[in-house]
This record gives sequence, structure tokens and C-alpha cells, in this order.
Amino acid sequence: MTMQRILPLALMFFGLGLAIGSAFAGDYAERRIIGFSDQGRHFAFEQFGRQDGSGFPYAEIVVIDVDADDWVPETPIRVLLRDETAAVADARAKVAEQAAAILEKLKIRHAGQLLASNPAAEIGRNPLKLSVDARFPLSGEPQELSFALEQFPLSAAACEGLSVEPVKGYRLQMTKADAAPQIMHEDASIPKSRSCPLSYAISDVVRYVGPDQSTVYALLLSVLRVGFEGPDRRFIAVTGKDR
Repeated sequence: MTMQRILPLALMFFGLGLAIGSAFAGDYAERRIIGFSDQGRHFAFEQFGRQDGSGFPYAEIVVIDVDADDWVPETPIRVLLRDETAAVADARAKVAEQAAAILEKLKIRHAGQLLASNPAAEIGRNPLKLSVDARFPLSGEPQELSFALEQFPLSAAACEGLSVEPVKGYRLQMTKADAAPQIMHEDASIPKSRSCPLSYAISDVVRYVGPDQSTVYALLLSVLRVGFEGPDRRFIAVTGKDR
């Protein structure tokens, strides 16, 4: 058999192994919402866990520029302890130390209000839709706010041949009662930082009202991506202002 035929077959069996591995293991990150800056211009969160395969503990702090809906320069701040006997808490302590200066500089010190969470283990949940009452405190007439997540196949050259499932991009919409949907994000391509995503889910909705009464929303999305021993979970954030 020629090398030209061996390589595609090897990639196919590797992809099957990744899909079958989802029944056995994977790296399922946890997250912590850090909060917003004084004016609501920045949002930060932490994710952490233990790598599948290596068993190395890791932690990462992501800081988002709300207006750009993109990472602040020199972030995310990542720590990986190349020692499977080390604790995840050690990685978290180290990343907190490294991120302290930028969090202080940007004055990220307001938790905001957690309006809803959509935990992965909850039975009967809809991972693609979530509605909340945007009032805080809860007084007066309800203010329904809905979020809808759509996912669609989107090619990525780095992911070809690595999975039997198509990798996906996503579109996220926010809708206020009796108003047209507002697109918070729509993928035109898959960034390298997201690796090879297989599916998405809405995880958390957080709101912050600034001193000028402007309202900022941050949504954490759970992303399942191709991993070493099975799908890995990571989180990404989408931010936007109430218009």
C-alpha cells in the first residue's frame, strides 16, 4: 500500500478513536466568573482543570474588551504545571498571581449579577436557549430577555481529518420583548484558539449596570472540542451592551 493511501486511512482511524474516546474520558474544565471593571468596559473569567492524557493541572484567566468583544492584549494568562502530582489549586494560585496586575490596572472588581446558569448535568435543559428576567432587583413589570445559540458546520483547515463529526461555528442572538433579535456574535471562521469545536451550549448569563446606568451582558459558552482521550470542554465569553 502506498504512503498516499496509508495517511488518509490513519487519519480516519485516529478520528474514529477520538469519537469513541468520548465515551471514556475527556478534560472537562470548570469556570469562575471574576467580573467587570468600573465602567463595564472589561469582563474577566477563569477556567481551570486537569489535562486529559498528561494529567497536568492548568488554569487560565481571560480578560475581554467589551466594545471589541475580543481579548485584551497580553491575555489570556495561562498556567500549565507539567507535573501530574501537582494540584489544580496550585495552578489557580499561580495564574491569580500573574493576572493580579492587569485585573488591578483595569479595575475589574465588580461581580455583576448572575441572571442564569445552565449546568451541563441538568436534565431537561435546553443548551441552546435561555430566557431571563432582566430586572434587578426584581420589581415592577417583568423584562424578558432571551438568548438563542445556533451552531453550524464551518470548515477549519487545521481540523480536517481529525474527527468523524464536522467542526462547527456559532451565532448568538439576544432578543428583548417585542424587539427584533440583536446578533451578539456570528462566526465567519474558527479561530485557532478554539481548536476544533464540535458543539456549543449556553452556560451563564451575567449582567453589570455601570455608574452611568449603561448595561453590559456577558455570556459564557461551553465548547466541546476534539481532545486527546475524548471531547474536552472549554469556555469562551461573548459580551455586548444593551442597545
